[in-house]
Amino acid sequence: MINKFLLSGFLLGGLFINAQTINETYAKTKKDGKIGINTDVPTRTLTIKNSNDNTGRPPLRLVNTPKYSANANSAMDADLGGNRQSNNSYFDYRPLVVDNVGDVYRGFPITNNTSFITLTVKNVSGDYIQEFDTGIDYDKYTVTLMSYAFKLPSVVGKMTMLVSQVSAPSKEKGGKYYSRVAPPTVKLEGTSGGNWKLSADYDNMNVESFAFNDATGPTEKVNGTWIITLLIAPKEVVNYIEIEQDLRGSNRGAVSGEASTKLNRLLNQISQY
Repeated sequence: MINKFLLSGFLLGGLFINAQTINETYAKTKKDGKIGINTDVPTRTLTIKNSNDNTGRPPLRLVNTPKYSANANSAMDADLGGNRQSNNSYFDYRPLVVDNVGDVYRGFPITNNTSFITLTVKNVSGDYIQEFDTGIDYDKYTVTLMSYAFKLPSVVGKMTMLVSQVSAPSKEKGGKYYSRVAPPTVKLEGTSGGNWKLSADYDNMNVESFAFNDATGPTEKVNGTWIITLLIAPKEVVNYIEIEQDLRGSNRGAVSGEASTKLNRLLNQISQY
């Protein structure tokens, strides 16, 4: 949820630019060519000051404005020599950003700087991938694992299955039933100066093929395919931290100590708007 919130805030251009407080005493001598609404001291070409009757409400409202594509190739634009395009892309527009004084600036173009990548890794060693280099720079990008699937290979005239390394799916010992079938372990890891790396494995399992209706016949190890979907975003537009907590063998706990300090530092950072 933290990543999602951050991406939304940055992508919509809702950034705040720091600025110093305006000296209105000095500004009174610099009013030429400036218009003020509800103020006698316009500090910009157009300065709108909220009235007492409008306290708590925005000082500016736009009514019946066209959608971003509706103004393309309009009669007014054609007459003024402005936008004569037959259509506009969403990415042709820039958001407005406001600093802590109220100055309005043109922001960066509205762009989709997050991407989904479906990574298909074929002919792996059975079902095992160890630190596959994705080619994605760890220092530049944040990567999130969205989904994964393992695809068994097709072998003509044979059946392929995941089997345990001792050719038995489970085992009973001392009156207890032990299962060797478990969900796969799939993880993304990275270190500064390198790339994001991917590992995936069904622990204690292999991929084998065997003849139909002959479970006791010879088997052959075969190689499968991992299909993995990743969400990628530049680290400039999303805050990313790694925290670790030791529960000391308990099934209950809470973020504390150094992990809590790091988490609260992040939460305070993203709450300053």
